[in-house]
Amino acid sequence: MKTLNELRDQATHVILHVGDMIYDVRTKSKGFLRKRERKIDIIEDDIYIWSVIWFSHLEETYNNLEFMEEEGLKMSIIIGTIELHSIKHGE
Repeated sequence: MKTLNELRDQATHVILHVGDMIYDVRTKSKGFLRKRERKIDIIEDDIYIWSVIWFSHLEETYNNLEFMEEEGLKMSIIIGTIELHSIKHGE
């Protein structure tokens, strides 16, 4: 089992781009990364937020987040709850 520091280190190697597709394995929804915005946070200084356009072929509606904080998104990719399909294959 990996430590939190090892997971954080792996997350630093995840590169996200506008247009990348993500897949939420829990809700079976797909989304496209639409826009990355810098926000100021009192504790963390600068954080980055991705806006996501979600879609699903299922009739059930899920409440996938329209905005995702970048570090949390990267950690979700590392642990496997979100799959990344990059428009820049191999990055």
